[in-house]
Order: sequence, then C-alpha cells, then structure tokens
Amino acid sequence: MPGTNRPVRLCAVLVAVALVGCGGGSPSKRVRGQSEVVAAAISTTGNDPFTPKLGTDLPGVRPPAAAARSSGGPVTYNAALPGLYGGTRDYSTCNKAELVDYLAQNPAKAQVWASTLGIQTTQIRSYVSSLTDVILRTDTRVTNHGYVDGVADPIQSVLQAGTAVLVDQYGRPVVKCYCGNPLTAPQLLSAPVYTGPLWTDFSTTQITLIQQSVTIINKFYLYDPTTGKLFARTPNGRDGPYLNAAPNSSPSSSSSSSSSSSSSTTPAPPTSASPSAPSENPSVSLSPNPVIQGGTVTLSASGFRPSASLQITVNRPDGGTDNFSTTADSDGNATYTFPSGGGPSPSGAYNVTVTDTATGASGSASINVAAPPSGNSGASGNSGASGNSSTTSAPGSTG
Repeated sequence: MPGTNRPVRLCAVLVAVALVGCGGGSPSKRVRGQSEVVAAAISTTGNDPFTPKLGTDLPGVRPPAAAARSSGGPVTYNAALPGLYGGTRDYSTCNKAELVDYLAQNPAKAQVWASTLGIQTTQIRSYVSSLTDVILRTDTRVTNHGYVDGVADPIQSVLQAGTAVLVDQYGRPVVKCYCGNPLTAPQLLSAPVYTGPLWTDFSTTQITLIQQSVTIINKFYLYDPTTGKLFARTPNGRDGPYLNAAPNSSPSSSSSSSSSSSSSTTPAPPTSASPSAPSENPSVSLSPNPVIQGGTVTLSASGFRPSASLQITVNRPDGGTDNFSTTADSDGNATYTFPSGGGPSPSGAYNVTVTDTATGASGSASINVAAPPSGNSGASGNSGASGNSSTTSAPGSTG
C-alpha cells in the first residue's frame, strides 16, 4: 500500500535535509529536536538553496588561536570589531549583481527571500547594494534558510570559517553567498547538539556569535590573510590601502600583487590562512581608577605581539559601545589616553577590552566613573566625544 512506505520515505528525506550545507530544515524536520545545530561546511550546497552558486568560499581558514573560549561554548564579538571578518583586497567573494538579477527573474523566491530579511521585494536591489561581502574568520552561528515548498525553511546552523557572506550595515551576516540563502540571528540554545558532517578542526570552543553594531558601519576593516594586514572595504566594494604598514613581500603577497596587475582578472584568493601568531599574554590597566566625570584616563596595555593592530572597545554603563584603535610598539606595549571631550559621560562602571585584531588575543579592565562632588562640576563637566575622533571621553563617548 502507498501509505505503508510513507514513514520510511519521510525519514530518509528528513535525514537528507538535516545534513545539507545550504538547505534548511523546519522544526518539524529536525532529527534531534530544538537543540539541533547543523554544521554547514564551506563550498557545499544542499537540495534547497535559494539561488545557484553566487560566491566563492575560502578553504584553509583557521580561526585565530585566541578566539577560542577556554571554558567552552560560543564567544560573542561586536560586528564593528576590526579584523572580525576577512577578505582579500580587490577580490570580491560574492556576486551581488547576479543575486539581484536571479531574484528578479524568480518573483516567488524573491518574495520569500525579502520577507525573511524584513524588506519588501521592491527594496531588494537597494538593500543588496548596501551589503558588504566578507569572509568569516571563525565558525559562526546563524539561522540559515533554505527554500522548501514555497517558504523559507529555517534551521539553526554553524557556518565554517572561510564561508563567504554578505553583511548588512550593522555587520550582521544576512546572505550565504554560495547558495543565496538568507541568514538571520541564531537562536540561543542552552545545550546545542551539532549534527551533520563536522570538519576536521571543528570545536565548540571556537564558535562565534556576532552582535550587531549599534551604529551604521560605513567601512569594514577586513583582515587579509595573504598579508596579515587590515584594509577598509565599503559596501560599494571599494577597498582602501593596507593600514599601518605596507603589505609583506612574502611569496603569497607578491603573487597576489602580481595577479591584481593582470588586465584580465582580479587577484585569486589566498589558499590558506596566515601563519600562527606568536603567543600573547595581554594585560590592561586604567589610571586613575576611579575617575571623576570629565577627568583624563590613561589606558596601558602589554603582552601583545610587537606592532600589533589593537582595537579598544569601551562598554558604557548606559549600554552603549565605543570603538577606538591604536598600535602596539616593538615590545608589544601600548598606551591610549581618553581626555576630556564634548559631553558628560554617564557615571558607573565601564569595561574596556583591548584586542589584537589579527589573532583575537585580548585583555580587559574595568573603571568606575563617579559624578563630581555636589557643587563641583569636575575637571570640565564634559567627558564625551565622537567615536570618529582621535580623542575620547573618560573613558567612553556618548555618540
């Protein structure tokens, strides 16, 4: 009887859907219930992709050693952190024009794709033009969506490092380039079970959760594994020069430069990640501590790689986040001064983290900002500044 074989066939379909790299899997299709997270390896497409291949993943990407969490479980990074994402200068890993054209030619898919990302179909072209193509440097948790029976089929996924994605203006991964699938924020699971073919170096201690920026990111500072340097990329695909120093004259860098001068194509992507960085033991301190609103604070950092590019992240007591940058000296030390600026900083505890953008090694310290005594306006009464300024408040800004 036809009904007799249906359960067997259905089970086979469910297992196949759960193991694909780009396909989805609704809650009813999950083999292990609500705790399942499907591993999506690079350069894989499943039975339910939204589009044909529109991008190129990068093999051989290894998460920075310091990105691992010793206690296990995922690590959360702010999307604006320089070096969080990777890329090859003057090389695009995702074809945005083909994505727009394909969706225009497939209106049913376009409607589902757009609604998954919270936009109208009439906004697809402008929305995609505002996205930036990057490479994930760590295994990253997302909610992936395949196209099944006319609907977006969600499944909790972990995308392998090296996956090409498009990120929105707040730094959130929103499209998996290899198959056009829309991506949304992951569900936070207390006891996830990772299923599907796991890559060789898969580890639950190296999974990243990306927290969107609180402000629009006009430039993403990407880590180029061919040179070990950062460069800026804008949503329109324009790449700036390498920061802090000229590119290395290593064979891989020279090869990339040679390719970029070719009249026929953009440079080929690197074939592997950069060599392991020297071990780091970061330490951070803030002085004076505590400090009165409007006072000047000096940050001291040590234990980083010589000449490392450092990101300073200030988490304010009002929930805001400010980001600044500096460079370590030849001994791996750095100082940064937060002088009085253009607006009062909220009183309370500030947490300041300094991160090596290339390796993920970080150190942190806290400082308490106290209101001035009654009747005393403090050093200046002001302690804030724009996050784009080279000087900031004590120790954060109000922007």
